[in-house]
Amino acid sequence: MSIQAPSDFSWNNYGAYSAFDSFIQRFVLERKSFITEHPHSVNAKEALAEINGLFVDRYEKGKTSFGKKASKQFLHATEDAKIFFANAEYLWAMPSSSLKPSTKRGYARRWFADSLIKDDSAIYFNHHEGIANPGQYYQTNKYQELLAIFRILSYLFSENDLTSVRQIKRRIEALSYEGLYGKLDPHGGFKTRDYCGVHAALLHLSNPDKYQSIISQGNKEQIVKVFEHIISDRADITCKEEKISLIRERIYDEYGEADPHFKFRWFFYCDEVKRRWLGKTKARSQSDASINDEIHREENAPDIEDEEGGKVKTEGYRVYRSAKLVEDRKKYDKHTCKACSFHFKNKIVHVHHLDPLSERESPRKTVLDDLITLCPNCHYLAHYLLRLKKGDVYKDRDTLIKKLRKID
Repeated sequence: MSIQAPSDFSWNNYGAYSAFDSFIQRFVLERKSFITEHPHSVNAKEALAEINGLFVDRYEKGKTSFGKKASKQFLHATEDAKIFFANAEYLWAMPSSSLKPSTKRGYARRWFADSLIKDDSAIYFNHHEGIANPGQYYQTNKYQELLAIFRILSYLFSENDLTSVRQIKRRIEALSYEGLYGKLDPHGGFKTRDYCGVHAALLHLSNPDKYQSIISQGNKEQIVKVFEHIISDRADITCKEEKISLIRERIYDEYGEADPHFKFRWFFYCDEVKRRWLGKTKARSQSDASINDEIHREENAPDIEDEEGGKVKTEGYRVYRSAKLVEDRKKYDKHTCKACSFHFKNKIVHVHHLDPLSERESPRKTVLDDLITLCPNCHYLAHYLLRLKKGDVYKDRDTLIKKLRKID
């Protein structure tokens, strides 16, 4: 199932996507500079070989700024090498919402007069036109990020069967995915190590309907860990990108901001979604957030009259549940926690499904004995116990109560 975009939505309405397509057409297909006024075709083979010698073989370590190092390394380089490097650096900077247009344009001033550098709002746009704010790592890892770009470009310029923007985007998608999850062999003398956020940026730009605009590896990990209960029925999916897309599909209709365009572009960064996962970097905090989200969704699911656990296809999946059964269980147990006996004015008490709705492969009728009344703390612990390696034993009422009383 794919999420329906707003009726007036188009990726190419935003600068990064249209600039990416134009960059491919001009620089990769036509072999001409995208960001400067140079009219001639660049000799990509010779430029890449020169960049490899100057930027890789003669790489200078130390605390000198990247810009000063690059200026020194390419001081006596050919014009084509400088043009090629400037366009590759543009491709690294272009998607970032955190870099100002003047900053992105300013990189080319190392070697070219201001009159030679294009001054076009379609090339250098404001932050809302970008795809993400990659964070500090993207900046400090710039050398490796550029090596990743040169590696991809060395493939593109050596493969003569790529004759359209669409074909090239598919190839960039494959190379970027390999950069994130595969074993990278050097190409053209360029190799990368560690994680390169530009692979995630190019993956999204190449196929924005399939891959989310999330650059940070840590952010992806947090999202998967916190919302893993949403896709507990899909243990067959191992790809992190697929997991994130499926999570988005299933909860898209339940969370999000009023602005449908923002929600479609940056769903996981909508305020009410972001606060559930952002900053959950430790295993314990991720588990806590996951349990809290599961409880929140279970308690706020829409009511039904009969069978629970069914799924309705909207723009995501909502799990059906019965509010009447919940209220009946609370009244039957006199609004008292069955584990610790907590009671407060018939108000602060939850109802826990011994067999969680999120784990049901198909809907079935729930009866009163499938439910147990717990205080918020015991309810939290019940979900925590279900997360354990042998958590299924705690689907039994007596076993669960005995364990909770022991903890208490």
